[in-house]
Amino acid sequence: QIDAKGVATITAFDIDNGSYDNATPSKNLVFSVDKTTFNCSDLGVNEVELTVTDLEGNPARNTAQITVEDIIAPTAKSLRALTYDLNDTSGIVNLTPEDINDGSSDNCDIQLMTIDPATFTMPGVYEVTLTVTDGSSNTATCNFDVLVSDNTSPTISCPEDQEESVDVNCNFTLPDYTSLATAADNCSDVTVTQLPAPGTVVDLGSTTIVLTATDGASNT
Repeated sequence: QIDAKGVATITAFDIDNGSYDNATPSKNLVFSVDKTTFNCSDLGVNEVELTVTDLEGNPARNTAQITVEDIIAPTAKSLRALTYDLNDTSGIVNLTPEDINDGSSDNCDIQLMTIDPATFTMPGVYEVTLTVTDGSSNTATCNFDVLVSDNTSPTISCPEDQEESVDVNCNFTLPDYTSLATAADNCSDVTVTQLPAPGTVVDLGSTTIVLTATDGASNT
């Protein structure tokens, strides 16, 4: 198995399975193997050759298969937090792993980095998960916060001046004029309120009605 430095080593004795000689005692046999060090490029099955030599210099050879594995998970590191203003991103924030990766590493190599969620269209604080996967499908995750703000006021178009008639008492009860306004926002739905409120009784003369648009981030 590959270690944290991306290296694995063997000796001839790791693969010997009882080699012997008709004359030389086993303790005097010389063992060697043609490859003793493996790295991340050797992941999978590797064929090595074991050579055993007796005291007369006679060699014997046999092959063995060495399976090199990487079972060490990567290290996932992300920025602690990110802040985005929806006004700076046309009302949508799209993150990539490169935006938040802060030195993730692996003993071999990183094959894939993903984040979830990655798209934001509403203000709020979101917990996002960075997942790092290496070439042996070992994974590691870490979490970080994304603060999405909306500092853009909604737009509103008010209706034209209205001419109304008073009742027999020379009073007029204000109706709800909010439906006559046209309001929009870069992120969320807009609530339109009226002041004086609908149902307020006013006298003869001119009364100024204020219509206010408020979005989901309390911008007006």
